[in-house]
Amino acid sequence: MKKLSLIILAALPLLLTACLKDNNNKCCNVYYDPYFIAQKNGVNVYAYPGSAKIGTDSISVFGVSNDAGLRMRFKFNGKGIYALSGNQSKYYQVIGSDTVSRYNLGTAPGSSVEITAYDSINRIIGGKFTLNFKKTFPITSSIYPDSVKFTNGQFVIALPR
Repeated sequence: MKKLSLIILAALPLLLTACLKDNNNKCCNVYYDPYFIAQKNGVNVYAYPGSAKIGTDSISVFGVSNDAGLRMRFKFNGKGIYALSGNQSKYYQVIGSDTVSRYNLGTAPGSSVEITAYDSINRIIGGKFTLNFKKTFPITSSIYPDSVKFTNGQFVIALPR
């Protein structure tokens, strides 16, 4: 009886490991390093990247830091250039929990986001952007500039599910 128990105990690990499926296609363990960076009026700025689903066909891509936030909304159709205007993109600055300035695109020309990489299986996108903002709040202030320009913007982000 002891020999039979020892044989079963010795064979059990072999049987269990032999039945495990070896998954070599790496479909579910995709590594990506999300980031959001741009030059604001010529100075590099970094933010925590994020995304949100808007309705059934639009997305919001954003970057948020301790003192500011930037958001871009557009109908996502894969790789390509998306021209932005009006309220499709906003920028704001905060001190503590108070918003101290707000900007939107309005009719300023030259604002766009380009999706340069799209992984539809893992729902990851990468892109670059240029945004030209005009101040909407406070109306008159010498502290905050009348316009803010983001150039050389880049991001990699997971799309919302």
